[in-house]
This record gives sequence, structure tokens and C-alpha cells, in this order.
Amino acid sequence: MQNRTLNALLLSTITLIAVLNGCGPANDPRVSDTAPVVYQYAIQGMHCQNCVDAITDKAMHIDGVVDCRVNLKENSATIAVRDAAVEPQVKSGIEKLGFTVSMVPNPASTAAPITNSPISNAPAQPK
Repeated sequence: MQNRTLNALLLSTITLIAVLNGCGPANDPRVSDTAPVVYQYAIQGMHCQNCVDAITDKAMHIDGVVDCRVNLKENSATIAVRDAAVEPQVKSGIEKLGFTVSMVPNPASTAAPITNSPISNAPAQPK
């Protein structure tokens, strides 16, 4: 009887190891080597926590969305995706819930372009 119990335990352990061998960050489709693309949205029509929960749930069920933070007080959402191609699905999914959604421009993308000016090690001149 003790042998059967030991054999069953051993078989269960081996099965568990085999199943878990396919798990982990290396095999998790939500984990990526590339940094996620983060979008900021202004969302009109939210008035309660149920709205926040509905938007969060909708976004997190879209394949490619890795994070969603909805702020009721600021009527905004910050959503991170693995691939920029997912963004239209995110926006239309939230709109289908009855909210008005507009993307807030990323300050870094609207900043003045970086020039190829030479770098100077000279100290700054006082004004």
C-alpha cells in the first residue's frame, strides 16, 4: 500500500514538473523583450467605479494589452500594449461601451526635434 502511495506521489510530481516546464516568463505571451507602447486617453462619460471597472475589463481582454490604469477623477486611462497595431482595437472597444475617447498626445512626441548639434564640454556662461 505504501508503494502505491509513493508511486502515485512520484507520478503526480513528474506530471506537475512536465506541465510547469511550459510555463514561466519565457513562454508567457504577455511577457516581451520589447518595451510596451503606452497610450494616454481622455475619456468622457465616466461617472462611477463601475465605469472604471468596465473600461479596465474591456481593455485587459484585448489581446496585446499588458496594463490598464483608469483614473475616474481625471477622466483618463493609461494603457500599455505590446504592439502599436492594437491601439485602434483598444479605442474602439472603449467607445463601444458608450464612452467618448480621445488620445492625449505624448509630450515626448510633440517636443522639438533633437538636432545633431555638437556636444560641448565648456561650462555654461552666466546670464
